[in-house]
Amino acid sequence: MDRALSVAALLDPTHQVVPFHGRESELRTLTLWRDSPAPQASLLLHAPAGAGKTRLLQHFREELWDDDAHGRLLVIDDADRLRWHDVFVQLQDTLRHGPVRTRVLLAARTTGWWWSSTRQRIADFDHEVTALELASTLDDRAESFTLACQHFAKHLTVTAPDEPPPNIAGETLLDLHMAALTVVHGDPCDVNRTQLVRQLLKRDDGRKTGRIAEDYLAVATPDTPDPDLLARAAHRWPNLRPRLDELVTGNPEIVRDMARDSLRIAAEIGSFATLETIARQIFRDERFATDAIPSILTHRLIDRADDVLERAEMYGMLSARTMLCGLRQESVEASQAEVECYRELARQDPENRPLLADALGDLGLRLINAQRNDEVLAVSEEAIDLWREIAEDDPETIPQLASALEQISYRYQTLGRDEDAMTAISRATLLFQELAKNHPALFRADFARVAAAMARRFHVEGNKQHAADSMQLSIANWRVLAQEDPRFEPELARNLVAAGTMLVDLGRAEAASETLKEAIDLFRRLAVANPETFGTDLAEALTQRSQALSELADDIDAALTAREAVMLWRETGDRKGLGAALLNVAKVVGDVGAAEEAVEVYRELAAEDLVWNQAGLVIALAMLVEQQLLHDQDSQALHTADECLELCHRLPSQLVEFFGATLAPPLQNTARALSEADHHVRALRMSEFAVGVCQALKARTAPTVYLSALQQHVCRLRGAERKEEARNTAHTAVVLWHMAGLDLDRHAGYGDALTIYGRLCAETKYETEKALRLTHRAADVFREAGEPVKLRFALETAAELSSS
Repeated sequence: MDRALSVAALLDPTHQVVPFHGRESELRTLTLWRDSPAPQASLLLHAPAGAGKTRLLQHFREELWDDDAHGRLLVIDDADRLRWHDVFVQLQDTLRHGPVRTRVLLAARTTGWWWSSTRQRIADFDHEVTALELASTLDDRAESFTLACQHFAKHLTVTAPDEPPPNIAGETLLDLHMAALTVVHGDPCDVNRTQLVRQLLKRDDGRKTGRIAEDYLAVATPDTPDPDLLARAAHRWPNLRPRLDELVTGNPEIVRDMARDSLRIAAEIGSFATLETIARQIFRDERFATDAIPSILTHRLIDRADDVLERAEMYGMLSARTMLCGLRQESVEASQAEVECYRELARQDPENRPLLADALGDLGLRLINAQRNDEVLAVSEEAIDLWREIAEDDPETIPQLASALEQISYRYQTLGRDEDAMTAISRATLLFQELAKNHPALFRADFARVAAAMARRFHVEGNKQHAADSMQLSIANWRVLAQEDPRFEPELARNLVAAGTMLVDLGRAEAASETLKEAIDLFRRLAVANPETFGTDLAEALTQRSQALSELADDIDAALTAREAVMLWRETGDRKGLGAALLNVAKVVGDVGAAEEAVEVYRELAAEDLVWNQAGLVIALAMLVEQQLLHDQDSQALHTADECLELCHRLPSQLVEFFGATLAPPLQNTARALSEADHHVRALRMSEFAVGVCQALKARTAPTVYLSALQQHVCRLRGAERKEEARNTAHTAVVLWHMAGLDLDRHAGYGDALTIYGRLCAETKYETEKALRLTHRAADVFREAGEPVKLRFALETAAELSSS
């Protein structure tokens, strides 16, 4: 070892001059955490500066971790000094290739809101998150002190002293080592911490780093201290806090250059003058939008509010800021405090009721964000009742009631309350229709918007005619708006694209094509004047129209339109749009090369941000599998399918829920293609994952989504000759249809379930009489629903059952 180590180097925990010892109980806890059954787990090890966190981390990683036996270990020291983005990037890497079993071990000096924010965000990666507080010093101080004296003496080639450890107020492990090094040098160690530091620093003038640099700052008090070092030292040395306040308030510009952890400390321990100085510098700085520091400042500044109204407004700001930085539960608490303030104001003066109603609406959003769904509706319905009461007294507030009904419809939809969602959006639409009739200049745009929302609700419920009618009503109003004011032309064009996309889904390809052509013509004209703003809109409209043309079997125009969209996306430089357009070319034209390029585009995007682009890469790989199978590239298709499945199983549940609606359809299509090519093992794995995705979405989607996925999985099982399992699964689907609370007599999906079950009963010779009755009912359903092709299949199945 280098014999010229400075005091700072001798005390540096990474050099291990004094070997690791003790911490048996903490090591047992870490070992249990390491061996827990959770696939992914994170633990925060927290303690004051100098308690030995780094030493413990290093020992655990080097002595108690084996990659082959335990999986992957990610160690993040000084986690409280990092931006969330820095932690986020490292967590993303755990989703890439490598062992699925992952442990993330973080260390920090403090907990508080920075950790609450980080903890809640890490949990989004499906990690089991815990914390362990490390004692400041070891249980056997005397043994630790003696060991430190021996090793420092050995390093300095002097005789080890035989003295008991001194008494140091608020002692940490590093303080004990400082005392040991002091006595080895021959100086008295039974002194206070300040004298210990001074005695050690007189021994050499080497570079001061780490904790020793903070302690040096505390005793030397230079005229121009480093602000980051000063803030960290002030957290441990209260005598430095006035100096920190003086530095920040006297030089406000230094705030923008201070490290985040230093600013957080200043926000937590600084004077109110310091708080106000920092607030002026960072509240409008986008770099801190998702950081906990603005929330910490706002929380402390609430104490300075002069009256109830100002306090309510500040709680509202706190609620918004905490939500942005991942403090979901804290956001709810702030919003609840805001509501209570407005309740008090409403009791004092009923004119304040609209403020209370708005606050209740915001609280509903915070509760959804915190996944406290059981509380959302009570709050939202209270807001609606309050707006009704206000509107009865003051008709001028009817627009607010209509907006509140629109918002609660979305919340009902989020919670799977489809009937309530339809009732609320219907009432909102009627109110806005009446408002638009009486005050078209003010409310026609609102009516056009909610009419489109109404169309989407009809679409979800499978009511094709009403969906088309509502969307046409919306478009008609956007046309009037655009004619009266050309500034509404972009909104008209975007709504035409939405309408065309819906019409494709409704099976009205010709109407969709015409609607999208109108949108394209508008965007072409708008893009001439402003290509940067409207180029992406035009590319998206072309992509959607190519799909409508493909449905019309207009293959040449569909291909040309799809390829023009790709060209435009290349010009815009939007790689995500380019990837989607390339996949559309692959689908419309059957171009395996386009699918391969799309995969490479999404690989690049995923390399930059895996969380937001991993689902896109899964979809691109699924599409490539289909194209490779179509082009008889089976070996490549199986390799691609394996990669796709591996990525699927690495997706955190939060991403599955967020992207599930776009993930499930391509995975189901690929499962079908694999099954038809007799690659049943992979087909079933992909189908099972798709069913799991739809199951995760059950609370927020129509019941038919999950049932359809289950029935498709039955077909994959049947293709794999697992007919008994397929029959049992089909029976489960029939039972779930009966429990769905739908009108089954005209529902073609229910007829499909009955027919599939009947076919499998015929093939397995199982309860054929019962299956025959069910298949006859399926035939009746198809007659009512007007599905002649499905009716013919049901009758064929019935004939087969009759002959069994």
